[in-house]
Amino acid sequence: MAFGSTYANWLTLIHSEYVFPWDPLFRALGLGTPGDHHVHHKFFKFNYGHLCMWFDMMSGTYRDPREFSPKAFSVGA
Repeated sequence: MAFGSTYANWLTLIHSEYVFPWDPLFRALGLGTPGDHHVHHKFFKFNYGHLCMWFDMMSGTYRDPREFSPKAFSVGA
């Protein structure tokens, strides 16, 4: 039950339109952020991970929203 609640909240947060204060820490740990997930929704061939971006980083499908398309995602605004 705890995992299901945490996962549901996480999915809600990564679909938000906000840059959260903890995003740099989560990105450094390889955890998905709203910016990472927005890259997935904009370009469906990148950033497949919802929780962990490690597999994307290892397989070459990870794109950092700050470098890939910062203007499209208002990262750091």
